[in-house]
Amino acid sequence: MNVDTTSSEGLVRAKTMRLAESHLAELIVTPLFYEVEDIFPSTHKGRMFTIFRNPMERAMSMFFYIQVADWEASYNPLLAKMSIEEYAKSPYVENNWMVRKLSNVDKTVKLSDDHLQVAMDIVRRKILVGLLTKKEESLDRFEKFFGWKFKVKPDNQELCRTVLMDQGANSNVHDDLPDEGSDAYNALLFHNRWDMLLYDYIEDLFMLQEAFVSHLPDGYRLLDATCAKCIPPTFPPMNTMEIPVS
Repeated sequence: MNVDTTSSEGLVRAKTMRLAESHLAELIVTPLFYEVEDIFPSTHKGRMFTIFRNPMERAMSMFFYIQVADWEASYNPLLAKMSIEEYAKSPYVENNWMVRKLSNVDKTVKLSDDHLQVAMDIVRRKILVGLLTKKEESLDRFEKFFGWKFKVKPDNQELCRTVLMDQGANSNVHDDLPDEGSDAYNALLFHNRWDMLLYDYIEDLFMLQEAFVSHLPDGYRLLDATCAKCIPPTFPPMNTMEIPVS
């Protein structure tokens, strides 16, 4: 389908084209957390999942990325001349991006316990969480929860999966975080303190959500997998949709 779900205009088009009802897309990726809800009618609800990253690591990665990413709208050539400490003390530093995104407020709003509580409630009630520090376990959980099994050529798909887990995709290699307690670290932490509180909660939630799939075997993706590219090909049953329910 010719739909861009990463823009507001694209989501309006997706709703007009009844993307959710069409069943042509099994997965929608978007940063527009609140706007995307509008494309799902009551008869075709979606289920949300994401992988969370330690906010301090994310802030560092973003700094090094936008120093050089002149193709991005957020690119700022001034950052190329800054140290991480200078960046953390500058007006360009991101401020509690995750809590703001989830509580739907911009950078001009002073955050409080109420915003953090909204973010925590949304994560708990709406999101199957994964952790970047536990990539393999997170992907395995997503596969089990959503009933994902290999359908094309399991041997090749397993190899691709292994490469993705080992090497990543679109990864941003950068220096380690500043030493804890240093001026740079404290300055960066000051702008991410609400996000760090949320991340601590998400780590606890990740452990609790393991119960959603504890009844399913490891390697679930290979269980009754089919192979459309094999000779002769095999295909999954068309009249069943195996999605574990929490």
